[in-house]
Amino acid sequence: MQDRYAGDVGDFGKFALLRALSPERRLGVCWYRTDGSAETSNDGKHLDYLGQPSRFRHLDPVVFDTLRSLADDVRAARRARSIGVLESLQLLPQESLFHGATCPSSRAERHVWASDMVRRMEPASLVFLDPDNGLEGAALGPKSTALAELIAVHRPGRALLLYHHQTRAAGGAELEAARISERIRMAGLGDVVAIRLRPYSSRFYFLMNADEELKRRLEEFAELWRGEAQLYRR
Repeated sequence: MQDRYAGDVGDFGKFALLRALSPERRLGVCWYRTDGSAETSNDGKHLDYLGQPSRFRHLDPVVFDTLRSLADDVRAARRARSIGVLESLQLLPQESLFHGATCPSSRAERHVWASDMVRRMEPASLVFLDPDNGLEGAALGPKSTALAELIAVHRPGRALLLYHHQTRAAGGAELEAARISERIRMAGLGDVVAIRLRPYSSRFYFLMNADEELKRRLEEFAELWRGEAQLYRR
């Protein structure tokens, strides 16, 4: 997650999903913050969805209107895009926990950072992990969540939700969702339900170790977002 992404179409889907899942849960959010100020990609610049209320607003009017107001403030130089501003919007339950320390590159510092994240999430019953890229692949960097970190934050009775940006791996979205779900199951993190949000680019969210109520909420969310989302349940 990067400050420059704040309020983009990915955040619209992310906050709508968290709001759908988190009622009566103690939510913890692990931002996996990175500094992308030197990057030149167009990631995070998708704000034109805010000019399409007929397509998006009904999916979560509160989130849509709040992020549109934020975008107006940014254009008027009243506020800057940042993770801290997103936290201040009060879109999530009042007692939500946040871990926003910058994810380091060195292995030793990463270990300390991850240990602090695990401690910070201890009271949470639903933990969301939000790296830029998703679950680690061949190499682990600040933009990915280590499988070991998922295991460390896992607790009996605690559901986990992991963001993963679809890659260009052969086989497409369905096969990638199946591969990641299998890695999660093999790590002992419970059964997995995945949802893909499709506006502008393909974003997965993997829900693991969830009770039946959370799974029902995810299915209802997918039904509301029909045409913009796809559910994968194996």
